[in-house]
Amino acid sequence: NAGASYGWSTSETSQTISVSASGDYSVVVTDANTCTATDTVSVTINTIPTVNLGSDVTQCGGSVTLDAGNAGAAYGWSSSETSETITVSASGDYAVTVTNAGNCSASDTVSVTINTIPTVTLSLNIDTACSNGATVALSGGSPAGGFYFGAGVSSGNFDPTSVSTGNNTIYYGYMNNAGCADTASAVVVVRVCTGIQTP
Repeated sequence: NAGASYGWSTSETSQTISVSASGDYSVVVTDANTCTATDTVSVTINTIPTVNLGSDVTQCGGSVTLDAGNAGAAYGWSSSETSETITVSASGDYAVTVTNAGNCSASDTVSVTINTIPTVTLSLNIDTACSNGATVALSGGSPAGGFYFGAGVSSGNFDPTSVSTGNNTIYYGYMNNAGCADTASAVVVVRVCTGIQTP
């Protein structure tokens, strides 16, 4: 009805209006002869779900739980799972599409990187030392390139004169290129040595 006059329930007076809220909208159209007609339409605008899997994840070992939120919705993960939360233990990109009760959908993707924790062992080159003995250069840690630490340890050497007698724990730590680290330990028994021992 171009050229007519319009009276909308929203108080607007143009031929067309744009609405963004659910509700009933009616209009009265009056032509040049002051003849009128009216109509009403019901508009339902469903909410689009908000999906946020969070920031990309980088960690050493273990697993990551991803939560799509929007309880009660339908979920479609790139891993073929259909639950609200999934737990992943492999590196990769994980995407989810969430569809709510209004049949509106939204998606998000997160990148997960799970780096390997190194396997660290320590077969220490000494297991006993005299409390008045000489400093010992430590070895036996694997992989190579790590570091020794603990009571009496400095720059990779163990000084038995600087610790108490009895059990002393020596540690070996190693960090790989991904920044993942682990440690291993061994015990050195420090004892008081007096006199001359014979076989």
